Amino acid sequence: MQLDHTFAALADPTRRTLLVRLESGERTLSDLAEPLPISLMAVQKHVKVLEEAGLVSTRKVGRSRLVRLRIQGLRQATGWMRSSEARWNAAFDRLEKALEEDEP
Repeated sequence: MQLDHTFAALADPTRRTLLVRLESGERTLSDLAEPLPISLMAVQKHVKVLEEAGLVSTRKVGRSRLVRLRIQGLRQATGWMRSSEARWNAAFDRLEKALEEDEP
């Protein structure tokens, strides 16, 4: 399931940092790696996980690999969370009502 890959990718704080850095636009792998205390190779591995989860896309231009945020992958995860939130809110509302009815 694509959502499983998405949430697994989002579970890592380094990958979330990379996504935040991509909010301002496409960046090279080197640009993404520059401020982080990890190697370029580690950033490449994180980007691969994000790409497999559908959260980023990459393309090669000359000797550089450019990384771009894929908003559709985030929209799918957000949609799932919103529908889950609605179900949980409804369940809590029913529980609250039942508890109020049981009060003496």
